[in-house]
Amino acid sequence: MKKFLKKLSAVALAAVMTIVPVASVQASNFHDVGSGFAWATNAIATVSSLEIMMGDMSGNFNPNGTIDMFEAARIFARMSGFNPSAHTPAQQSYYNQALASHMALVSTLDNSFNTWNSARNADIAFLLYSGVFFPSDLSNFVVVTGNTETRRIMSREETAVFLVRFMGRTNEAMQTFGVPLFNDHQLITPAARIYVYYLRSLGILNGSEGNVQPRSPITRAAMSVLIVPVLHEVNSTLVGGTGNANQAPTIETVQGTISNTFPDFRAISALSENPSHNNRTFTVIPTAIITINGVNSTFTALQPNMTFTAIMSAGEIVSINATPAQTATTPAEPPANNNVPALADMRVLDGIITRVNTTNNTIGIETRIINPRGEIVTEVRDYTLATGVEITRAGTSVAPNAINVGDLVVARVHNNYAHQLVLEERVTQMTGTLAEKNFGSNSLFPSIVVEDANGNTRSFTTNASTVVQRGNQANIAPRQLRIGDQISLTAEYGRATNINANAVAIPHADVYIRDIFISARGQSFIVVTDNLDGSPDRTHFLVDNHVDPFNLTLGSRVRIWFDSHEIIGVSILQGASATNFTGHIQSLTSTQITVRDAHFQNRTFNIDANTVFFNSVTGQSISMHHLTTGMRVQVVSAATQNNRAVSVTVLMN
Repeated sequence: MKKFLKKLSAVALAAVMTIVPVASVQASNFHDVGSGFAWATNAIATVSSLEIMMGDMSGNFNPNGTIDMFEAARIFARMSGFNPSAHTPAQQSYYNQALASHMALVSTLDNSFNTWNSARNADIAFLLYSGVFFPSDLSNFVVVTGNTETRRIMSREETAVFLVRFMGRTNEAMQTFGVPLFNDHQLITPAARIYVYYLRSLGILNGSEGNVQPRSPITRAAMSVLIVPVLHEVNSTLVGGTGNANQAPTIETVQGTISNTFPDFRAISALSENPSHNNRTFTVIPTAIITINGVNSTFTALQPNMTFTAIMSAGEIVSINATPAQTATTPAEPPANNNVPALADMRVLDGIITRVNTTNNTIGIETRIINPRGEIVTEVRDYTLATGVEITRAGTSVAPNAINVGDLVVARVHNNYAHQLVLEERVTQMTGTLAEKNFGSNSLFPSIVVEDANGNTRSFTTNASTVVQRGNQANIAPRQLRIGDQISLTAEYGRATNINANAVAIPHADVYIRDIFISARGQSFIVVTDNLDGSPDRTHFLVDNHVDPFNLTLGSRVRIWFDSHEIIGVSILQGASATNFTGHIQSLTSTQITVRDAHFQNRTFNIDANTVFFNSVTGQSISMHHLTTGMRVQVVSAATQNNRAVSVTVLMN
């Protein structure tokens, strides 16, 4: 009932806002915009006349007021030209596509919070579709403290992030160099700095007396002053321009047969009776809805000879339905179970069973969420066990009456129904090898990953109360464990309470470095070999800053010292046979790459068929086509061929 009343209030509010168009008044006519806001008067007049930001029914603009995330969604949507109550037939198809792509996610959150503003769901879905919002941003709309929900206020640094995304300038922002720092630079969240300084480089965000106050709320007047130059920067049609990437483009329908697929480019080529579409290659955007015979699918399922109908926006496919070529041996598709949602539509919860009610067949699940501000939000919600719910414990199916308060659970839920529960006991004991550890300075939940004899892995959190013994060392910190240690532990609720570890004796080794992988997570590793004549490769980890991977070079012969499988020391045995150069990509062609280092020095390397490309975060080889300007990379070149790139490793997108 409470949720129904909330939705009813939202609808009523939307109706009032439609009936009373107070946003069209001039800034000088707002009662509370006087001489004290001369710096913002023109901007307020512009945004109000464009109905991007609204006044209230009393004729006030509230220039010192703050903006919650739901109002921010309305503002950015209107800046993009999205207005569900006023659109052309061509835009309607684009809007329907946007809503279909993300409304399931938005609706799930809408049903999870009593203070969620349902009137903004269409705006939020559109902004997810256009890339102004990311799905992770949605966990930041409502803050839960105990049993109290509040709508969170947008900060100045978050405003910069969303404005740059709206402009479609993230890559350009990553190339911002030499911009004077604000006095309160250290207060800017590291992930937001490129966005803040990109707006400063354009003269849009100048701060006050050398400060930007990144974590302070953005006021409505300050927001107005940022919006107007951003609209001019992207040549928005709202201010008389020709349009920007985030405004609804022309919609086309494409029909034909897939002649080929290109996974690296996420593209298809088509044969069509329409000459303008025949023998053309079309990119399929990452958020595109892909169906085969009307059933949700993925890009990899698209195959040559399939017929298709697609909706294309701005030259890219945003929706495609394909039909496989009919063959006599193709078995009939089983009928879909309309009572069980698709796995992709379910939300996965990892938490603890807090209550079990056998009378109405409901359970309570406690989960912890880390929002983008680093705040830990704990929430407990009730879910009804769906008809036919799958419940397993230790791989064995169990009945609902086997659910106990205190059980660890991984649940798949849709709306307020639980469709699958995987249960574990409160206390866990495990023996195996330490495969990974995460004790970085930004780790809110320091953790280890243990692999048992059968290759199964399990992650455990640790804290100051975890009792750790390693060999003859007692009461040590968990971070002093080493990858490769033999581990025996006891855990409660997934948190390790006692750990006994023993080091694996590995003598030092004289080896050649074949590959270097520098991970953003802090667990980098090198691949070494005893000889360069084809002997087997081995992987060893660089952890806890014992060795700086940027000082290592491919092809070097080195002596390495170990503690279990971690490298704790490296000594160069001969002069390096390779050099490395680290910086951001300035330009890129099929044969050359130009990189600028931290000292603003450019260096150009030649690329050929033997150059290899890596992604340091995933540790996987990639295609050259994955590189873009602005990426931070390390280029390794042979000493005898100083301008030829032997390898290019992506360090940061």
